[in-house]
Amino acid sequence: MSRVLSNQFLLEKKVSFALVIALAANIMFWLNLRDMQAQWSNVPPAPKEQVAAFYGLGDETFAYRINALMLQNLGDTGGRVTMLRDYDYNLLSSWFFLQDKLDPKSDFMPHLAAYYFGNVQEPEKYRPVLEYLKMVGARPEGIKWNWLYFAVYYASHKLNDLDKALELANVLAQTKNPNVPDMVRNMAAYVMNAKGTKREAYIMLVESLKENMHKMKPESILSTRAFICEQILDASEAKDDPLCEGL
Repeated sequence: MSRVLSNQFLLEKKVSFALVIALAANIMFWLNLRDMQAQWSNVPPAPKEQVAAFYGLGDETFAYRINALMLQNLGDTGGRVTMLRDYDYNLLSSWFFLQDKLDPKSDFMPHLAAYYFGNVQEPEKYRPVLEYLKMVGARPEGIKWNWLYFAVYYASHKLNDLDKALELANVLAQTKNPNVPDMVRNMAAYVMNAKGTKREAYIMLVESLKENMHKMKPESILSTRAFICEQILDASEAKDDPLCEGL
């Protein structure tokens, strides 16, 4: 009986000793590594399209959502906040194009690309994303045109690149979506006016009025005429133009 108690005592002593050693090792480990943090390695490369669905166990829609959640929180985990200007926008764009292949109908990724990543403090870094918005925004369904409209605005007002803005606006003008507002469809004319090619802007808007006046809302007709007469034409030209009568 005494031998059993003795063996039990020795076992408990060994276990206690092992726990003390484990605790001491844990404390030493923490003291040495407490100042270490996960390093920001920037945007990871997007996988190839052929393997992208594996992120969602073969389900492309599920993979799209997993990737979208990752991109939404990328750089802001583990107590770290990453400035948008520190992201690699070329790699981000490759993820956007990949996501479009997984789910071309969803507007979540264009929304994230435009209204979140579009707030980058150095707008020139955003330029690669414009091609993605151009592709998505040219589609005729839903509100896809809105992403192309955003790209035109960004190129014009953030990048001050009127040539790029005009390129995008011309694509927007050709969209087959019948629900695109007249003002949006005529963005190319507004950019032309900003570029100083007022004659071309005038011709485009006058032709638009001739072709579409029968289906335009009265306020759209009035605003288009006002833009022509107040922004494109000077006072003497407006005075002699029949289009400006009554304004």
